[in-house]
Amino acid sequence: MQKKMIMALCASGALGFAISTVLAAPSPLPGDHGRPGDGMPMMPRPGAQPAPPRPPDVVARAIDEGLALKAALAIAKGCKQYPMALAVVNVEGVATLIYVPNGSAAWHGYSAVRKAYAAVTFKAPTSQLIGEVQHDAAMAEKVKADPNLQVQSGGVPMRPSVRSGSAVPSPAAMMRSAP
Repeated sequence: MQKKMIMALCASGALGFAISTVLAAPSPLPGDHGRPGDGMPMMPRPGAQPAPPRPPDVVARAIDEGLALKAALAIAKGCKQYPMALAVVNVEGVATLIYVPNGSAAWHGYSAVRKAYAAVTFKAPTSQLIGEVQHDAAMAEKVKADPNLQVQSGGVPMRPSVRSGSAVPSPAAMMRSAP
């Protein structure tokens, strides 16, 4: 009896370790390099040579953050009856703004990033991609293979405005993405 209980505890401990190992894996989202130093403070080692200067980060084009925030707040106000979130990504799919209004669950933010990333990756509204993945096996496989892609209505690609140089949603794309 006691041996069975020990075996059960060991088995559940192994399961708990496997789950925590999976959950502790670094995020595969674009631009996320995980936690440096496993989240611990980086302390210089005694006698170690100083690290060479780090090369500057290459930053992709992105919509102006003031315009992105203004648009996110306006959209959230117009859709306040729905639990939702908004994400703006740059041309590489890296999130530059994630807005989760009060009353919405945190997962809505991750969902918004995945939809925005899909719109940028395929250069099309995600509502349009729904039909494409249903009829194109290669595209469906690409979506299944990348955990950062989410093909559900809501992701709208942005295009630069010639007048202001900022990015604005294409009116046609917004109409196709409307629920």
